[in-house]
Amino acid sequence: MGYIMSIYKIYPEDPEDIEKIVEVLKKGLPEPFRVQTGDIRVEPIAFGLSLIRIGVVFPDKIDGLLDKLEGLLKDIPGVRELETEGSTLIS
Repeated sequence: MGYIMSIYKIYPEDPEDIEKIVEVLKKGLPEPFRVQTGDIRVEPIAFGLSLIRIGVVFPDKIDGLLDKLEGLLKDIPGVRELETEGSTLIS
């Protein structure tokens, strides 16, 4: 079985929500999703605004996981928008 790594940009509703979102992500996502704390980065955009870039690894053989992952990330309080930066198959 292989794994997929998906990278997302998470845009907060308010700049003050960044730390709250990062704390939720550091606590982890439910199985089978794996997030390493090194895969969570806060990056400045402009004018004091920042985004969170996150990498998530999950099995490639289970249908519907990508939609479930995106739903979980969008449901985090304070998340305004979620953008997929890329996905790749890893082993």
